[in-house]
Amino acid sequence: MAVVLALLRGGARIGAAALLLAGCTAAPQPDGSRVVSPVEARLRAAPGPIQLVGLRAEAVDAILGTPELARSERRAEYRRYEVDGCAVDLYLYEDRSNGAPKVAWFEIRPVDPLLSLDARACGWLEERLAAPGEGQRREAELHS
Repeated sequence: MAVVLALLRGGARIGAAALLLAGCTAAPQPDGSRVVSPVEARLRAAPGPIQLVGLRAEAVDAILGTPELARSERRAEYRRYEVDGCAVDLYLYEDRSNGAPKVAWFEIRPVDPLLSLDARACGWLEERLAAPGEGQRREAELHS
């Protein structure tokens, strides 16, 4: 706290804000572990990688929670979910047989652009959510 007060007196408000925000991140527990979000706990507890491609929107919400952003354009829908510092960008298209939106493609990236330089930043999430294959990429391109 003395450091924060010294920074405030010295006019370094940005530095103080950074220190205060750093204190708001998930602090390690006494046993050295960190607090895990319910979504991360659910993903880590799954027996294997989760195949998002082909899932309906409701099933994705059951896995990833409420999207941070959702936007519809004609037959397509874009959704962004945030999971412990990682963004999952989903592209859903209407199923031709019943019109229900289902996942055609998704990408995973760090929310913080500076972390995009670290290939491991969202590696755990990429392992839990099975990456779409080349055939699925072609199918998604046909819809766009």
